[in-house]
Amino acid sequence: CAASRQAACSAGCIPVPWLCDGEQQCPDGTDEQCGCKCCSVPLVCGAKKVQCPGTHHCIPHWELCDRHQDCEDGWDEEGCPQQPCLPGQWQCRNRVCIMAEWKCNGIDDCGDSSDEDVCAPCPPGMVRCDEGKCILESLMCNDEDDCLDGTDEPSTCGELLATARGIGPQQVMGQPHNCLPAYSCQVCSAHVDIRSGDLYWLAFLRLSCPRTHVPCRDGTECVAQEYVCDGEKDCADGSDEDGCAQLCDTPGQPAPCQSHEYPCGLGACLNASLVCDGRQDCADSLDEGGNCSVPCQRSCAHLCYPSPQGPPLSPQRCWCDPGYRLAEDGLSCMDIDECTEWGEGACSQTCLNAPGSYSCGCLPGYLLEPDGRVCKLTGPEPMLLVALQSEVLSYGLRSGHEEVLLTTDKDRVVFSLDYDLVERKVFWMDLATESIRWQDLNSGKKGTLVKGVRSDCIAVDWLGRNLYWTDGAAGQVLATHLGAAWRGIPEYTVVMEGDLDQPHSLVLQPLAGLLYWSEVGSHPRLMEATMDGSRRHVLLAQGLGWPTALALDLPTWRIFWLDEKLGSIGSARLDGTSVKVLQLGWVRSPFAAAVCEGQLYWSEKKAWSVQQVDKASGKNRTVLLKRHGQPHGLQVPTWESPEPCCTNGCAKSNGGCAQLCLPNP
Repeated sequence: CAASRQAACSAGCIPVPWLCDGEQQCPDGTDEQCGCKCCSVPLVCGAKKVQCPGTHHCIPHWELCDRHQDCEDGWDEEGCPQQPCLPGQWQCRNRVCIMAEWKCNGIDDCGDSSDEDVCAPCPPGMVRCDEGKCILESLMCNDEDDCLDGTDEPSTCGELLATARGIGPQQVMGQPHNCLPAYSCQVCSAHVDIRSGDLYWLAFLRLSCPRTHVPCRDGTECVAQEYVCDGEKDCADGSDEDGCAQLCDTPGQPAPCQSHEYPCGLGACLNASLVCDGRQDCADSLDEGGNCSVPCQRSCAHLCYPSPQGPPLSPQRCWCDPGYRLAEDGLSCMDIDECTEWGEGACSQTCLNAPGSYSCGCLPGYLLEPDGRVCKLTGPEPMLLVALQSEVLSYGLRSGHEEVLLTTDKDRVVFSLDYDLVERKVFWMDLATESIRWQDLNSGKKGTLVKGVRSDCIAVDWLGRNLYWTDGAAGQVLATHLGAAWRGIPEYTVVMEGDLDQPHSLVLQPLAGLLYWSEVGSHPRLMEATMDGSRRHVLLAQGLGWPTALALDLPTWRIFWLDEKLGSIGSARLDGTSVKVLQLGWVRSPFAAAVCEGQLYWSEKKAWSVQQVDKASGKNRTVLLKRHGQPHGLQVPTWESPEPCCTNGCAKSNGGCAQLCLPNP
């Protein structure tokens, strides 16, 4: 064992912070024999965390020797083993050595899952180091060891470089001079000079981006096409925002300005009221001089401004106030419907168009932010429920506060979960016992709802008082009553079966009496049906790989999904229209998802983390939680009791049914 980081155990090596933490990891219990002072762990840190010396900062044990400085003084990266592993061994990402044959055996032998992560293929445009890490193809042969084992810098690099530099510009003839070959003109960058052999090799031989992405000029990364010319620098070198003032199909021509703007040279736009005002506002002075002294003679609906290029060189033109555009007759102005044209970019929830303007509104329970566009939840802080190994955590989405809500037996895994906001109960799938269990968060009382079931996803109908789940192997969606109690006989019903192709993720819309599910079989699709299984229809059947995680965003009337096969985040309106897909490299093994306000949250099994991104753009990715163990189910529950007005056919007296009542709106 690594003397400074690990302790010997009869079953192998365990991290030092696990000694005397109150949980037995060694089969013989020697890790909890705490008579010696050397076993003490600083009280300021919780179990399985390490305290940075001289501070109150705690880090998880797996962040030791991970080549990233987590303690301010870098203590967590000091004294780490540098020697390679012995023959027949394999070095983990955390530099622990294991037997080579232990790779891809389904067991986390490294402690950081790197021995199992290497079993999955790298995303497009990336290559795998011998030690298992995926790196961009552009990092090969760059004279820096990006792989821990140096396999990205083989002895053949010199030959590859010479071959690449021998490629001349004649092989890229026929392409617009300011557009990158093999990509659409959205990749326009007037500053990219592909005539340079080095740059040509860097951009096209060393970096292979997915078809939905474009390469940055320095060749080190790919960004989504949607991020090109969006006003934010997503490439480290900012090349995704270079040359955005020019159109690819007409190099050198200015981009069209709005109806109340005047085009300066170099693609800039100037408010029309500043033209011919005696002050030079355009950098090239095109807004002054010329025929500015010639008065306007047109019958414009809004404004008519003189122009330096006015009569006799060109006719004077009419201008429209902000919020309008010039009509085809060149005189009248038409209102711009920002709500329709801008979509989610106008308002986060409701949008009301007005002549020359628009206004945003919020649904009940939300408050409009000072920016006049974004809606935030009122009331208690929204919380994210996370199933993490044998625990369920709550995570404050504003404060970041963490709390363990419930803990099961250590050998059991909390899989999919959901929350009943009426009785404040958490329900979860227990794979070890093939049962769906629950716990009351008020009293702590626990129970079993049903046994003999296996499911990837469960969902609570808090209004109709039922619980639904999918059985992918059997091709079924099933349901039972929330008040059911296990008495030795299964009490549930099959809601749908027959033509379901491996149903996987499941979400409910209780107020509308609808359910949505994904299928990940040979023909992946998203489906919708009423809660009794009738009136089912296909919501989306194209552009899907393995949609393994679904989430509803009712304020915007959209459904979101994460696709494990395509590595993408998608969304569509609940009628199947307005489909939007973002292919993002960090979507690798999503299990569950949730939406709250402007953020999309999901659990990553292989990365052992819970992450968030902006739901509309896919930007601003943040890792919220990273623990020693796989996260599974996610939910953003409503802690307040529902309004008494909310009801459906099953909410009163169980709909008159003796056993199970399934809503059919």
